[in-house]
Amino acid sequence: MMLFSLPLLLSSRIPVTSLVDSWAALLLLLKDSIQVGLPAPGQFLILGVLNEFIMKNPSLENKKDQRDLQDVTHKIVDAIGAIAGSSLEQTTWLRRNLEVKPSPKIMVDGNNLESDVEDMLSPAMETSNITPSVYSVHALTLLSEVLAHLLDMVFYSDEKERVIPLLVNIMHYVVPYLRNHSAHNASSYRACVQLLSSLSGYQYTRRAWKKEAFDLFMDSSFFQMDASCVNHWRAIMDNLMTHDKTTFRDLMTRVAVAQSSSLNLFANRDVELEQRAMLLKRLAFAIFSSEIDQYQKYLPDIQERLVESLRLPQVPTLHSQVFLFFRVLLLRMSPQHLTSLWPTMITELVQVFLLMEQELTADEDISRTSGPSVAGLETTYTGGNGFSTSYNSQRWLNLYLSACKFLDLALALPSENLPQFQMYRWAFIPEASDDSGLEVRRQGTHQREFKPYVVRLAKLLRKKAKDKQEDFKTVVLEGLEMAKHQKNPEEDSSGKTLSWEPGHLLLTIYTVRSIEQLLPFFNVLSQVFNSKVTSRCVGHSGSPVLYPNCFPSKDIKMENLKTFSSKARQKIEEMVEKDFLEGVIKT
Repeated sequence: MMLFSLPLLLSSRIPVTSLVDSWAALLLLLKDSIQVGLPAPGQFLILGVLNEFIMKNPSLENKKDQRDLQDVTHKIVDAIGAIAGSSLEQTTWLRRNLEVKPSPKIMVDGNNLESDVEDMLSPAMETSNITPSVYSVHALTLLSEVLAHLLDMVFYSDEKERVIPLLVNIMHYVVPYLRNHSAHNASSYRACVQLLSSLSGYQYTRRAWKKEAFDLFMDSSFFQMDASCVNHWRAIMDNLMTHDKTTFRDLMTRVAVAQSSSLNLFANRDVELEQRAMLLKRLAFAIFSSEIDQYQKYLPDIQERLVESLRLPQVPTLHSQVFLFFRVLLLRMSPQHLTSLWPTMITELVQVFLLMEQELTADEDISRTSGPSVAGLETTYTGGNGFSTSYNSQRWLNLYLSACKFLDLALALPSENLPQFQMYRWAFIPEASDDSGLEVRRQGTHQREFKPYVVRLAKLLRKKAKDKQEDFKTVVLEGLEMAKHQKNPEEDSSGKTLSWEPGHLLLTIYTVRSIEQLLPFFNVLSQVFNSKVTSRCVGHSGSPVLYPNCFPSKDIKMENLKTFSSKARQKIEEMVEKDFLEGVIKT
């Protein structure tokens, strides 16, 4: 009972002098508790008592007291670390490597130390029958909350080196959890990434986690995590890349080496291209985790890497990552630094839209000549390089979505942030005075005005969605077997509507199963900007409502930009964050 009452006593308003006078007795209690070998809940309380004492009395004058405090802290943290690693097991008896046990662990809240410990020690719980692994999540959660600040307070500036061996031992237990991306390890993963994030904020800890963090970052399953963990990894990567000059260069070198090496004739082409896409994605995440213009001096090399990736034809997986990289650059580089990159970005966006138009037109021709029985089949082309490409496959759909998200972001950001894009937007979006598609007589010949890409694609997608619905009805009426595999058009998102709001993204989905799912996006863009009034607002329904002047004064416009920079930009960055994730629920 004394242990239960100590945290409450220390958290009360006790004079610092009284705490100093009680240090000898407290030290004796802590040492005895360590020697007795208390069960896990008792050790959690010991760490809580020590942490409360340090928060109230951050320094001890006597050198011997300081050393005693450091020694007892080392022993307590080691003991908690052992509990944290109780859900791990050795891979083989010859090697010391650890991995997460396959059996699931009991979930512990970890938000309230006292209440959790009281629940664990309640008479209803048979503590003797509980394996130590029950408490591993709680131990990791507790360490993530107190360890970094506690060690910084206990070990003074000239003694920080003594922290490294302790942290190396803790990381020995933490890394196996971070390597495991299974569902039953999710709670441990979250606690470990939070712990690593808190430790990375102190530069003197870098030696204990630098190599492990970089290896985890380069792992193929790195982005298979819960959305709540991304922000912690951004902090870790920022600290990893910022605290020295070599780590980011090493990452750039890996990308360059992967691209400079020609495709091996005896290797799997898809595997090599996946490796290139993986490295490019990690480079984008490192930049996304940085401050504005932090890597501006590397921009020429980055641009070269992107151009090299785009030179490879028929590689939708790699090109999808390039468009994600483009979005990161729009958010992390000042406009003046991206001037030379805009022609490349616009050219690639046009190429993807032309490819979409080609696919939709080809599907229309096939449906017209062959009838509804072949509707929904993949359209396959054979390029000049000999590779057969199905433009309806999931990889190509991911590329279409990635390109659309790039256009979506370019339209959502204030025009002041993207002055170069304003010169190109006419090619994609109908302007207020645009009468696209009207026939005009020029020099005795009939010509058609240029139609922006979103208008052309919206028209083709509307026709495809309508034809698909009619084909579905035909198939059902005929009672064909393929009706079992045909997707009901009523369940398709092509019939949904999107609400448009200045400064906000339209596309909030992370994958598409058919190209028709992009129809609402193109519908909105083809209509919302095609107004005779230059300024517009949004009504409660989300549809554009026209006014003579939505921003009548410069002050109101500046206030609008200020609001965008705080709220809308945060939501945009959250969406981009989730676009990095793989194979998990991102909501």
